[in-house]
Amino acid sequence: MVKKVDHWTTGAETSATTGIECFQRPRMTRPRTSGLGLAALLCMLVLPVGGEICGDAVCSYRFVVRRARTMTHTRTVQGWEQNNQVSITNDGHLELFTTLTLDSNRDDVNGTRVSADDVITADGVQRNVILVNGQFPGPAIEVMEGAQVAVTVVNQLMTDAITIHWHGLHMRNTPWMDGVPSVTQCPITPHESFTYRFRAFPAGTFYYHSHMSRQMADGLFGALIIHNSQTTIPSFPLLLNDWYHEEAETLDIASKYNLYHRGAGQFERAEPSRGYSVDGIEIAVRQFVSALINGRGRYKSNKAPLSKFTVEEAQKIRIRLIHAGGDHNFKVSIDQHALRVLASDGHDINPLTVDAIIVSPGERYDFEVDASASPGLYWVRAETLREGTCVTCSSENITLTPDDIVEDSRAVLVYQGSSSDEDPTSQARQCTPENPCIFLNCPFEGYPEDRQIVCISIANTSNPTSAQDYAAEDEDVEEYFLNFGFEVGTNINGHRFLPPTAPLYQSPRTNMIIPCPLENCQQGCKCTHILDLPFNKTIQFVLASYQNSRFANSHHNIHVHGYTFDVVAMGYASFDRITGVFKDSNPDVVCSNKRCTTVTWRQGSPSFNIKNAPQKDTVLMPAHGYTVVRFRSDNPGFWFLHCHQSMHLAEGMAMVLNVAADRHPAPPSGFPKCGNFSWSEEEYEAAVSGVWPPNQKEPARHETWELVVAVLGSAAGGAAVATGLMMWLQKRRNSNSN
Repeated sequence: MVKKVDHWTTGAETSATTGIECFQRPRMTRPRTSGLGLAALLCMLVLPVGGEICGDAVCSYRFVVRRARTMTHTRTVQGWEQNNQVSITNDGHLELFTTLTLDSNRDDVNGTRVSADDVITADGVQRNVILVNGQFPGPAIEVMEGAQVAVTVVNQLMTDAITIHWHGLHMRNTPWMDGVPSVTQCPITPHESFTYRFRAFPAGTFYYHSHMSRQMADGLFGALIIHNSQTTIPSFPLLLNDWYHEEAETLDIASKYNLYHRGAGQFERAEPSRGYSVDGIEIAVRQFVSALINGRGRYKSNKAPLSKFTVEEAQKIRIRLIHAGGDHNFKVSIDQHALRVLASDGHDINPLTVDAIIVSPGERYDFEVDASASPGLYWVRAETLREGTCVTCSSENITLTPDDIVEDSRAVLVYQGSSSDEDPTSQARQCTPENPCIFLNCPFEGYPEDRQIVCISIANTSNPTSAQDYAAEDEDVEEYFLNFGFEVGTNINGHRFLPPTAPLYQSPRTNMIIPCPLENCQQGCKCTHILDLPFNKTIQFVLASYQNSRFANSHHNIHVHGYTFDVVAMGYASFDRITGVFKDSNPDVVCSNKRCTTVTWRQGSPSFNIKNAPQKDTVLMPAHGYTVVRFRSDNPGFWFLHCHQSMHLAEGMAMVLNVAADRHPAPPSGFPKCGNFSWSEEEYEAAVSGVWPPNQKEPARHETWELVVAVLGSAAGGAAVATGLMMWLQKRRNSNSN
């Protein structure tokens, strides 16, 4: 039986716990430190990051995060590093230029051609970008399933704190490594380092990205591939992301939907001029500028270099599609080539052949391409779902006017031996009644009949392995309805999420959160929205997108941290088969109150596809419809659930799942703490008068040195450094005691 749960709380109290060890067990033989000075010890670093598969039991990496400028070239002149701006010629070459005409070392700069491999071009327009180890996107991590992964993140940003989320990984027994600021950890402030350590599980295609503000939109992301066997065919990541010419912080400050203070909205479209998908749903509020594939794209008609995927004729390749952006859904296809889809969000599905995949932020798809076409160059296309603008936009009627605006990014599939100096001239396959095109993961039921396109719902795919035991056999299901409609702004069940002031693993939590009212937020409320879940139960979420207004809804993409869920049902709005525009919300679900902040089943739940349901961690749900997912609550911790559309997340479409509050694993000793601070008048007077409270004392000198050693060891990047520093400190103590 399915038990609907209506009791919402702010979470049970947890005990205080501390710390993560700065000194990790080294992977290499302990270094001999006799005669070594401190400076020499700081030169010992862990292994550099590469694209090769690490087959070790422990795989260690060091990520140095900093900002740089796109369209800039670095060279060495007379022993000095010299940076110059880069321009794009009409025929697509890159040339240096400078305005520093009085610098004699730059006399030969203007017009000097440089390789695209030496320039971070993005879309050919200069702006700031966040780099990891000097790369954009960040370097790929590839490890074997079950390996211990250690990533020391060194923050060299000038003013911004960061965290890294390992998207799709379960972090079982290490939930404080999940990388959500103020929920699972304190942000890593400038000049600090933090070592993430976790088990590589499950196997599949994942990625890492900043979870601090919208730094992901500035470039802080990279591929994370976990293998369960050695690869047999060539494999390439395809990281796709939206790209803007303003930094993410500027976009957030200017947003008229800002949760804290509304901006002027100059980077957002007015409702009549926004782009709409074929079903009459807004594709995004923010203006599209450009998009990138593996860090490259073009702004308008410039000739910036594009990413290329090289294949041999008759060869099969595996492409790991990762949507690392934050705003638009994209339709991905390769001209004249079918896509054989093998996995979604790292989990296998029974293979199916399609012409295009619709992918939303946070989702991943693995597919094979058979290089069986005539040798040459073919476009790899990633297009938004824009079909036109809305002529009539009201609760009664929605009418679209198609336009010729194409919002896209492109890369090139190159057959080996073909000249790749020119752009492809290929065309997408024509869809016909005899041979219709097949699109996977449409967020609506279908296209107009005359388009000859067949949509396959992700809920109608299947897992090749047997059904999970809990999904097939457990009849005692705890059911929760989560509505993401816009009736009271960007919310979940009327709640707009305000983050805690400190990680929830610190105690007492009640001093760090804004509690939600005990009654439902029918009129909307801003609070730290936490849902308590019991341990080891089958949890069923009905993810809905319902509101009273037909206009201004959205296709939300919902990500659940810490879990893989089964997609057991998906209900779409009805649509006009001539125009494609939706007509009515799916009738299975109805609003529970006047403002539609909560929903429920109209007449009991529909049938579910329990057997061999596809498994995901991020799902694109239909507007005016619902998606039903199930998982077993067997991974205790605080887990973030949110819309992965960046504007929606920033505006409060998020919540925390407090799973098995009495079973949370304690963080390691020394785990960083943070939060609000205040002190009393009496304490101040005692301080200025020299009478310090008796429980305060100045740290002993050896304690201060331990702190210095911890910071330097972590910043230097590794276990060997930390071990050597500790040995050096012990020798200093011994000499002082003598």
